[in-house]
Amino acid sequence: MRTAALAAVVLASLATGACSSDPTSPDEPSGEELMSVAWSPCDDLTAEQVSAVVGESVVEQAGTADEPRCAFTPKAEGGAAYDLNYLWFDGGLDAALGAMGAMGAAGSQLRPVDVPGANAARLAVRERRTGLLVTGFVETDGLVQSVNVVQLAPYDADEVVDATTGLLAELATLAPEAP
Repeated sequence: MRTAALAAVVLASLATGACSSDPTSPDEPSGEELMSVAWSPCDDLTAEQVSAVVGESVVEQAGTADEPRCAFTPKAEGGAAYDLNYLWFDGGLDAALGAMGAMGAAGSQLRPVDVPGANAARLAVRERRTGLLVTGFVETDGLVQSVNVVQLAPYDADEVVDATTGLLAELATLAPEAP
């Protein structure tokens, strides 16, 4: 389980790194704006809800006030770990992905998926002998949310993709109004 958790942290770090941009960008919120943000996907999700959606028991990892996190890790050895993130962005999913640097080489791996309640959704799947990585994005009015999933071998790619798509649908359903 430590390996799966470590892989989730690495995956989350990579995803977060891809989201960085010039801090002087006019679309980038100021420190004061960031401090006033009082919402994250984990505010509306519980481990029980996520367990029901993904079909396995998970535990919520919310982090601390200084280092907030929204992740759900498996209770059982060998399960998938889910890391959630978000970006307030009213330019649509493709523009948000471009701003995050995801529309380059990685963007070519993203494929549209049908998610009820979403304006747009994309999914990328990377299979290896040793494990599976799935990244999904869902956009509702002014909000882009992401799910990064890692599961070590053995894994069932179809089950993990279905679980990720289900979680994207849950995020779209629970999405708040843009601030």
